Amino acid sequence: MEPLSLEVTGLSHRWPGAERDTPGPLDFRLEPGARGLLLGPNGAGKSTLFQRLVGLLDGPGSVRVGGVLLEKRSRREIRRRVGLLWQRPEDGLLLPLVRDDVALGPANDGRRAESLAIADRWLARLGISHLADRKVRELSVGERQLVALAGVLAREPGVILLDEPASALDERAGDRLVALLAGLPATLLLSTHDPEPWLAGPGGWYRAVVLPAGPAGADALSSGKGRSGHGEEDGR
Repeated sequence: MEPLSLEVTGLSHRWPGAERDTPGPLDFRLEPGARGLLLGPNGAGKSTLFQRLVGLLDGPGSVRVGGVLLEKRSRREIRRRVGLLWQRPEDGLLLPLVRDDVALGPANDGRRAESLAIADRWLARLGISHLADRKVRELSVGERQLVALAGVLAREPGVILLDEPASALDERAGDRLVALLAGLPATLLLSTHDPEPWLAGPGGWYRAVVLPAGPAGADALSSGKGRSGHGEEDGR
């Protein structure tokens, strides 16, 4: 899991029929291994931003991962380098059995022979080895969230995007997640409606703020390891 830089320049997005950009415009850079905490109300464009960062949506602005520009010819490479945990875990779960689903990513990345061992390792690190032989459809929402995260981590991406990763977890599981992510070398960008566990916990989170889009809209990313194009908010 080699950390990579993430750079966004002039990025904005406007859905058909919308009167304003959500998000936009955004300019920021995360150095390899930096942690970003993306904040904003519903409708600010956090989930849209994540889709733009992996090339699922097109629009104005540019994205570079490890110096590689996201464009049509580099999209597959970027998606190998960037892992995305969806806000709805079922959007990232593709196979019926837990172990097979987690192993799918490394198998597709050319590590088929070791894919099941990789899956077991990440299930263990997340404390959910007991779910390995379960059917995905039988899991609770919180269990699905952790299984989906195991699938993202099993690919060992250099940049990890997490859309509300603790939204369905109880306090104990959430604390364990904060500690696990703090120990990863990858560059992390995480959205949340509850910043306190991340700001107070380990891992050196740098605070990012997304304000309502429009002429006065802005994105602020703390200095430290990352830099902002629209002003700064200090992490706590």
